[in-house]
Amino acid sequence: MLVHLEPYNPQWPVEFQRVKAELEELLRGVPLVGIEHVGSTSVVGLVAKPVLDIDIIVSGPEELEVARRVMVNPGGYLDLGEMDIAGRFAFRQPGYGKADAALGGSTGPGQEMRRNTYVMLNGCRALRNHLDVREALRKDAKVRDEYARVKQELARHDYEHIGQYVDGKTGILLRILQDSGWSKEDIDKLRPMTR
Repeated sequence: MLVHLEPYNPQWPVEFQRVKAELEELLRGVPLVGIEHVGSTSVVGLVAKPVLDIDIIVSGPEELEVARRVMVNPGGYLDLGEMDIAGRFAFRQPGYGKADAALGGSTGPGQEMRRNTYVMLNGCRALRNHLDVREALRKDAKVRDEYARVKQELARHDYEHIGQYVDGKTGILLRILQDSGWSKEDIDKLRPMTR
């Protein structure tokens, strides 16, 4: 399978705002810290798979469990669990199954943009990773352009699964986090999460 990258599209943040409003309505009774647009589609000027990455941030375990239940019913999302990443619970948007990877087409059922949605504990390492990488890419055009080059080179190859593409980005992502002030200990703990 090939990874499909597109040039930055100004409709991506518009679509994020639409989905964010839906999620806020769905989770109306759940105390949220926030809902963040993360990943490459959140960085102006960066090539990306046309798939939104969305982090729903909750303050503690009780709020996490309530949010997970609401995402499934009445939300219609498929709860994939932590998937070996502590504090980050992954969800497939309604209409997609567990095995559906976000490599192919850019639209889901009803022509909605594909998305990876996560419910995360505030302050967890996975959330810090998402936010720190996003901020570094937004602030530094050289880093953003280097990351784009790595992604474009990786997209030239055929993969058996998305993990191979993700593995190819690990080196630059860990370097971005190191440059963002992450300790060697935190980076070593994050390394297995980047696979």
